Amino acid sequence: MKRCILFVLVAFSLMFTPIQPCGAIDVQNLRIATQPMGSSWYVYGGVIGGVLRNDFPNGSRVDILPYAGAAANYNLVYDGKAELGLGFPVTGTWAYRGEVVFKNKMTNLRALVGGLDEYYVGIVATKKSQIKSLSDVSAKKMPIHLATMTKGSIGEILNGQVMGAVDASFDQIRSFGGRVTHTSYGNITKMLVDGQADLHMHVVTAGHPSMSEIAITADVIFLDIPPEAMKKMLALGWTQATLPANTFKGQTRPVSTIGTTTNLFTTDKLPNDVAYAITKSICENSKTISTGHAGLKVFTPARAWKPENVGLPLHPGAEKYYREKGFIK
Repeated sequence: MKRCILFVLVAFSLMFTPIQPCGAIDVQNLRIATQPMGSSWYVYGGVIGGVLRNDFPNGSRVDILPYAGAAANYNLVYDGKAELGLGFPVTGTWAYRGEVVFKNKMTNLRALVGGLDEYYVGIVATKKSQIKSLSDVSAKKMPIHLATMTKGSIGEILNGQVMGAVDASFDQIRSFGGRVTHTSYGNITKMLVDGQADLHMHVVTAGHPSMSEIAITADVIFLDIPPEAMKKMLALGWTQATLPANTFKGQTRPVSTIGTTTNLFTTDKLPNDVAYAITKSICENSKTISTGHAGLKVFTPARAWKPENVGLPLHPGAEKYYREKGFIK
């Protein structure tokens, strides 16, 4: 009799116990490492955070961290100061292997979603500088003034790699009687307009505000990466790209350069069900994502897992989603 009563009570209680839907997750508190306010990545973080908050249980928080960048974000996520981060496949590969600017191997990093946009390396020289090709700098030992971003940034790293690939490293430029200035984009634009700087390069998207301003206000030409230098850059993990003609004012021809894309990454500490939910939310809200910023228009979920778009091993939770959708066969 007691057993019957106990059975009835248990069954009765189950009738009024909320049942979590299959695949449901608990309330989440997540931080996304992006870049300073006003940057494309800060906007990306806001767009991604919006779809996650909408899909996650009530009370979930997704905070957008307005600092760090393409290299520093890996340190933040690796150190547990952010659960998620925006990065590039090329820098992710460096971080995972402990190469270039990363002293330690960050083998716990994992990718969630890649191919969010398309970045190109835009290289401009003032017409006044008489630089017709990057190879001219070394061949003619030109005492140029190279303006680049602050030390440790992806822009500064990129400039060092490209100029090294054409045998005109920062030290070599100085040996030619030239200068290398590390500063902000606002200062770089003024320096190019005023003729105080000769050369600048940075990772940009179509419509990139600072490069657009440079193209409009400074008398510059866009330069190709020479074939031999291209081989060296590809060996560093960059991908070959073509900056389409008329992407920027005055750039009337296609430019042979290198490129990359933005991805969202985490570590292996993120639970599989949460990684799955994040990946699913972003991919199944791809229309919302693609309208959140001009750079995100190219985002295609079917390509979000590809090695060239992530640069890191996939998180098992993300991989599960891509396999369920048939994107990974």
